[in-house]
Amino acid sequence: MQNKFRLLMAVFILISMGAVQAAPAQVGWKCDFPLAITKTVSAANKHIAKSVPPPKTAGRDALAAEIKISFPEFSSSAGGNAAVDAMNKAIQSRLFGVLADNNVTSVEQFLKTFIEDYEQALQGDAENIGAWSIMFEATIQYSDENLLSLRILDSLFVGGAHPMSNVTYLVFSLKTGELINLSAFVPEEKIGALSKVAEKHFRKIHSLKPDETYEQAGFLFPQNRFSLNRNFLVAKSGLSFCFNQYEIAPYAMGITELVIPWAGIKSAVNPKGPAGNFLNKH
Repeated sequence: MQNKFRLLMAVFILISMGAVQAAPAQVGWKCDFPLAITKTVSAANKHIAKSVPPPKTAGRDALAAEIKISFPEFSSSAGGNAAVDAMNKAIQSRLFGVLADNNVTSVEQFLKTFIEDYEQALQGDAENIGAWSIMFEATIQYSDENLLSLRILDSLFVGGAHPMSNVTYLVFSLKTGELINLSAFVPEEKIGALSKVAEKHFRKIHSLKPDETYEQAGFLFPQNRFSLNRNFLVAKSGLSFCFNQYEIAPYAMGITELVIPWAGIKSAVNPKGPAGNFLNKH
């Protein structure tokens, strides 16, 4: 009887181990200690770095999928705060957009969808080497009592020649949580003056010769003329603009981030707008 009991226990343990191994991987988030943004608003960085092994039915050379996600999660000590809710929603919306899946409505579902798509792509396909990756990194670049600037880098690789990466700049009103347009900082009639200063910095960082055209240098500006987009960010150093891959140049030329110091654009910036305090300091 004792031997039978031991045998049954051994079988039970083996079955339990098999059940644990077969269970789906749990997603473990980490959350840093909250940092104060204003007197009532705080931000805690929420992040995860995870490798997902290929399914057992994949080819022997298949590689794991890599997940790296990090973003600030805002909260308010004053209870319900529409601005906090709006900023959190805006960040999650851009995270979900990386997969371009309209059915994703939560961060957990986002990860589950990516993992399931990866595993399904490798099921029984010995030629698929996997190595999928997804990265989303949102970082606060500047904040004061009124403004918060966020830089988001996202990258997705699901096979093919190379990953697709993008940098998105967001400038929020900390009073309402709404995104602030460039026209709030630089009136439309002054965009031309801003572009002229920006063009000088652009040509300098890319080492363009005085008589060299953008087409000759490999850029793809419409009509071979420099122009600013509206992907901008506010910082202590100045206004930053970002041109993503394929936007103004081939993939190999990468992402261009351009900083225009406040001192050089005082005549273009609205002194009564949200950037007025920067002009007084430069």
